[in-house]
Amino acid sequence: MTTLRDELLDLIAAEALIDRAKLAPSATLADLGLDSVGVVSIVFAVEDKYGVEIAEDAFNDAPDLNGFLGRIETIIQTRQAA
Repeated sequence: MTTLRDELLDLIAAEALIDRAKLAPSATLADLGLDSVGVVSIVFAVEDKYGVEIAEDAFNDAPDLNGFLGRIETIIQTRQAA
C-alpha cells in the first residue's frame, strides 16, 4: 500500500527531476538542488493533486526534506479531515 509520504516523494522526484532514491529525509532542499522555482513547481503540483492551498511562507523554516514533507502532509490531512 502506498502511503501519502510515498506519493509525495514520487511527486517531488518527478517535478524536480531527481532520482527518488536520492530523496533522503535529512537532505536540505538546497542539497537536492531545489531553488525557489523548484519548490513552487512542487507546491503547485501538490495543490493540483490534493486540492489544497499552500501558503507561500509554509516552508520558510523547514530545515530539511522531512520537515518539508511533514508540513505538506499536515496541510493535506487537515483538508481531508474538514
